[in-house]
Amino acid sequence: MNHRQRFEALMRHEPCDKIMFDLIAQPQVTDNIVKAMNVKDFDELCVKWDIGMRHIDHKDYTSAFLPNSRSSYEELVKKGEYTDIWGITRRRVRNEFGFYDEAVSMPFVDMETLEDVEAYNWPPVDIMDFSHLKEDCAKYHDDYVVVFGSPGIMDILTGTGHGRGFDRLMLDLAMEDPVIYALLDKRNDFFLEMVDRALSAAADVIDVLWLGDDYGMQTGQMMSLPMWRKVFKPRMKAYIDLAHKYGVKAMFHSCGANRPLIPDWIEMGLDIYQAVQTDAVGMEAEGLFRDFGKDIVFHGMIGQQSVLSQGTPDDVRKFVRDTIKASGGTGYICAPTHFLELDVPLENALAMYECDRTP
Repeated sequence: MNHRQRFEALMRHEPCDKIMFDLIAQPQVTDNIVKAMNVKDFDELCVKWDIGMRHIDHKDYTSAFLPNSRSSYEELVKKGEYTDIWGITRRRVRNEFGFYDEAVSMPFVDMETLEDVEAYNWPPVDIMDFSHLKEDCAKYHDDYVVVFGSPGIMDILTGTGHGRGFDRLMLDLAMEDPVIYALLDKRNDFFLEMVDRALSAAADVIDVLWLGDDYGMQTGQMMSLPMWRKVFKPRMKAYIDLAHKYGVKAMFHSCGANRPLIPDWIEMGLDIYQAVQTDAVGMEAEGLFRDFGKDIVFHGMIGQQSVLSQGTPDDVRKFVRDTIKASGGTGYICAPTHFLELDVPLENALAMYECDRTP
């Protein structure tokens, strides 16, 4: 099987000759691995490690500066601080392993009325330019599974929280404040229109739409199931329906203990659940494959906050092999539960990606 044949089989939950792997990592980690492996660039690394997916990030198609875009990565390093398209200022904050870009302003926090929301300078979708998207995707489409987007598409809970403050956001949701619904929809409407334009331009060379929002904590959900169903389910389903309208699979990123949401995601037609944080309560791989493995594809499961960062290379190999075995050889794409982060030792990354992939 080649990568595309393998993907088609695993999406049908049919046996595969080997499990597909995906490589998602923080930009700093990618740079470090490329250097350590003595390869020319990320594409050469993906060939060396037999990675079946190639990612095209929507953030690389904006005329405004956005964080983590490979094209503006060096600019971000030099500036150390930037304001994103939503008006949220982020500052580079260093830790013992590297850095993260943390929100240091909350421009939505003082919005008290719907008039305040409407008066804000919201970004127009016209800042996105997809004129070269089809060409960029076509470079990979014959040989690989092309994934367009990132967990930042939709991202209405987390993204709005960065501008409103998460304590205020959750209080607003509990109080059913019309202002929070208006704020969620400003972000949601932008991304729905953006996705429609992108897929209209290049759906025939895109296999998967990647979107996300974080609904889980380590031990449970951030909100009740009825609240999620009322506020977030219909907004999320709009993206799934849009992807399917263009013949594209929908992949949804969500960290945390999300097991109670999976039946709804299946009912909504979600194709791939990405992240699958097996470190969280109720998210053990064996149980997820047993209860849902015939109805949805899982992407992730290799614990970023546990075995990848805290274990030994032998621990990583065993975890990967045990997860592949639990999958039954299909319906699974092996990847970190989030992204490879800076606290993952290089030898653990090597152990994961050079592991035996046969079911």
